[in-house]
This record gives sequence, C-alpha cells and structure tokens, in this order.
Amino acid sequence: MRSRIGKEEAIAAGLAEIAKDESDADGVALATAARIAAGRVLPIGDGRSLGVGGSLLGETIVAATGWAPHVVWASARRTGDLGEAFGLFVARDPRAADRPDLSLREVAELIDALASMGNRLAKRRRLDAAFARATPLVTKYLAKAMLGSLRVGAQGGVMEGAIARAFGASVDDVRRAGALVTDPGTLAVLARDRRLADARFELGRPVAYMLATPLETIASPIDPSLHVVEDKIDGVRAQIHKVGNDVAVFARGLERVTAAFPEIVEALRFVPGSFALDGELVALGDGGKVRPFQALQARLRRIAPAPELVAETPTAFVAYDILHDGERDLLAAPWSERRAALEAFARTRGPAAAFSVNGCAPAPAALDGPAGQATLDDLLDPAFRAARARGHEGLVLKRVDAPYDAGRRGQAWIKVKRAFATLDVVLTAAEEGHGRRAGVLSDYTFGVWRGDEIVNVGKAYSGLTDVELDAMQRRIQRLSEGRFGGVRVVRPEVVLEVAFDGIQRSTRHKSGFALRFPRIVRIRDDKRPEDADRLEAVESLFASQVESGHREEVPADTPLEERPRPAPKAKTKAKRKKADERQLSLFDAGGEPARRRG
Repeated sequence: MRSRIGKEEAIAAGLAEIAKDESDADGVALATAARIAAGRVLPIGDGRSLGVGGSLLGETIVAATGWAPHVVWASARRTGDLGEAFGLFVARDPRAADRPDLSLREVAELIDALASMGNRLAKRRRLDAAFARATPLVTKYLAKAMLGSLRVGAQGGVMEGAIARAFGASVDDVRRAGALVTDPGTLAVLARDRRLADARFELGRPVAYMLATPLETIASPIDPSLHVVEDKIDGVRAQIHKVGNDVAVFARGLERVTAAFPEIVEALRFVPGSFALDGELVALGDGGKVRPFQALQARLRRIAPAPELVAETPTAFVAYDILHDGERDLLAAPWSERRAALEAFARTRGPAAAFSVNGCAPAPAALDGPAGQATLDDLLDPAFRAARARGHEGLVLKRVDAPYDAGRRGQAWIKVKRAFATLDVVLTAAEEGHGRRAGVLSDYTFGVWRGDEIVNVGKAYSGLTDVELDAMQRRIQRLSEGRFGGVRVVRPEVVLEVAFDGIQRSTRHKSGFALRFPRIVRIRDDKRPEDADRLEAVESLFASQVESGHREEVPADTPLEERPRPAPKAKTKAKRKKADERQLSLFDAGGEPARRRG
C-alpha cells in the first residue's frame, strides 16, 4: 500500500480494535502493536538489544520445520526475507491451522525475555517454544519484526497520523506528545487514555531533535537583533543523557549508540549529577583540533570499536544546548536562558575534557551604507568564512527567545550552508525514486571525463522540479541502453550542473572520488557531453580541501577496508566477523542498531 492516508487508516483500525480489549488496561498489547507497526520491537531509549539475528532465527526455522539449512537459506534468498520463508514453511504443515497462536501480550513477554537474556541456548529454547504455537501469518510477521525487516512505511508522521485517527485525537497534539515521549508504544497508550497532555520529557529517554531550516527556504524577514550565530559543526548529531552513573548516547534516529563512544561515556561518567545535552560528536586530531567528518567515518562503522580504533580516532562531544540540568526540564525555556544554563553547567561541573561548548556571537546587524543595501547573506559572509576557516561547514542562526521545539523544523534555527563548488557532469544512469517519487526516474548517477571515458563521481536525488523530472523521464527512456536490476544505463548525452558540499576519496566509484551531498542546479542543454568537466578538476578541488584542512588525504598504503567510504545503509551485509566490527548507522530514523544476520 503506497497511499499515506490508506496506511494511516489501516493501522488506525488495527490499533482501535486492540484498544477495545478490556484486559489490556495497562496498554501492553497496544504498545507492542504500535511499536511493531512502526518497525521496532523495543521501546525507544531501551538500552537492550533483542539479540536475535539471522543465524539464530535460521537455526530456529530448521528445528521448527525439519527442513535442511541449505533449503531454508535458499528459500530466504528466493523470497528475499528469512521471515517470509519461515511463514511459508510453517504454512506447509497441515497442523499449523490448529495452533493456539500468540497474543500480543505473550509477544511482549517474549521480546522482553529475549532482550534480557544473553545465553544463546536459552534464547533458542524461548524462540522454539514461541514459534511452535504461532500460526503461519504470525510466524512471518513476528520473525520479520525481530530481524528489523518489517518495513511497512509507518514511521514518523504516518504513525502519528494513525494514532490520532485511532483515538480521535488532534494530530498536532499527538505530534507534540510524540516529540517528548518518542516511543510509539507509549504514545499510543497516552492517546488511548486521553492523556497526551501528560507527555513529559524524562531523563534517560531521548526527545525528538529540534531541527534547523535552510536559509534558502525562509520567506519571512529575519531580525538580526533577535538572533545569535553559531558554527555549524561537521559531525554527527547526538544527545547525551546521564542519570546517576548511567551515561547514554542517542543518535539522530534516537537509537542508543552508547557502546560506540566509550571514551565519551567514560569522561562524562565523572560529571556530577544528572543531565541531558544536545550537540555533535566529532573526531579529534592533534592539539584537540576538530578533524573533518571524513575522519569520523571510521568510528561510525563500529557498534563497539576495538581499543586500537578508539586510540587512533578519538572522539569528543561539542554541546550547544542543554535540555535538562538534573533539576528541571529546560525545553520550554528560551534559548538565552538555556545558553546561560549550559555555560553555567560547563563552568561548575566539568571536567573540561568531558565536553566542550560550541561558541556563539550576536548576529551581524548591518554593514556600512544605506539601510537595506546589504542582504543577510552579505552580512553573514565574514562569519561564514571564519567558520569555514575553523574547519566547520557553515553557520546556524538561533532566535534568542525561542524554546527548544522538539521534533520541529521551524524558523527558530536557520542553517546557512553554501555549496563548496559546482561541476558540469554527464548523466550515466538513472533509478526510480521512493515515496512521492516512486515510479519516477529521479535518482541520477553522473560522472566526469578521464581521458576518453566517463567515470562516476556521485549520485543526486534532488534539485529538479516535477515538470523537469517529467521531461527527464521521457528523455531517459529514449536514451536507455540497458538495465542492471533497477538501474537504467543511459547513453551519455545529458549534461547536468551539480552543486556539492565537498569531495572525498571513494572506493565505490571508478574515479576514486565521491561528491558529498550533491544536488542538481540545472540541466545544461547548452552544453555537449564533451564540454563536461574532467577528473583533473575534481582532483584540483579535492587538493584545495586538503590544503584548507576540510579533508584529509589517505596515505597510498592504507588498506582498502580502512579507507573512508560513505556511511553504511540500514540494511546490513549477510555476515559479520565479530561484535566490534559490526556497522553502526547514526543517520536512520528509528530502528534498533544493525544486527548480525546470517
């Protein structure tokens, strides 16, 4: 089902039906259903891992069905999913229809038990007992949920809309409460009980992040006297919560990634009291200087890094907001009050090695000359250049009278970024997009000339209007020269101008480089393919970044597996070596950390 409204209505009907069960007064069944529909099994903020991956579930399938392992895995490859295969095997059992099945409360108890036990054999026994009672349909979806492969497109706004529909609540009220409690299960129970107004921020459970809006999309005038300017740090957004002696690090998707940053946890463990901070994780170089984001990528690919990696690439936390000081929730306080509290916190609690505070300055009010002559971009130019010289990627304007608006992307925070450069590139391949652009060839791979061949340097998903995409769709269909899965190979005739935020070394592209955050500026119909830029231009731009300190050159003898590459996608590879080599994604919204499969 692709329709957002259709998804909301279907999920709402299910939640409303579950809520009719009078035996579920505590909401355990409802909360479990809401979490599973949202693609997770444990509450957001729960520090535990389910510990059920493909290998363990594969053994369970073999024991439950009697099929040989190679048959089970062949079926999983054919269906594309181990849970799908499990359901099909159980459906072949003529006695499956007589199974008693599992209630949602029993599923909740199973999930809690699995997350609480570390013994593999004990987990197997619990899984065997549960799946012996499950019908084919429940088997299929429960297995998918455990593996994190139950993707029904019900995260974020869809889930909030469904909860609002199910219980006759205002969507705005649901979103406001959801930004504070973040867990879809807790949110559903609050909505059922008409207690959305009771939603509160709790230390140890992350709130939805306040987000910044790009300057280019701001329509209303900006009053500099009401704003301050901060550097936009080129790191990874994170919240750090300390409750007693327990320190938790939460990533952009609200998942707990504490084990990935042991040096930060250890330093903050000795900061007195409880608190919650918002800021950025960065990699540190000699003298405590912040290194480029490229250097941080080695740490982002490890759930629990080896001590050697921690020593080679130490990280630090740069705080720019305080959400709770241990005595009071500060979300409703204006930025000026929160900033004063953050600076007082840094002065009195220390140690300085635990974290640093991002600097800020009043927004520039005017330049010399007639009023209105200078644009805001002109006014910010000196501050922008200074931030870039410090190794950061831009600026953030923050209103001094604004509260911390959790989960919202309003105009209280405005990010100022500028393209590092533009290149004229040649379109080489196209894929269909997702969501609103499903079925539309909107994802474009492109390259530059190296000698007499075109080598790819990136892929862009944005920048064209719907009208331009429609025209490009017809054009690409005429230029298609073949397919590799869902990728259409395109005859090199279309020239695009792309802007980007930087260039990094890449083992994925034949060129050896990848553009960072590329977006299409325009279609260059005035240029022929042979007029596009050459690889020498990319190399020159990369060298200028290295010289300015915004990139680091990788020594030629660096092993392939240690070279920087893009942050991992949510879907993990079939096999992992060991726990400290598993990949970590800090960018996906929701879901458990990547788990071992196969």
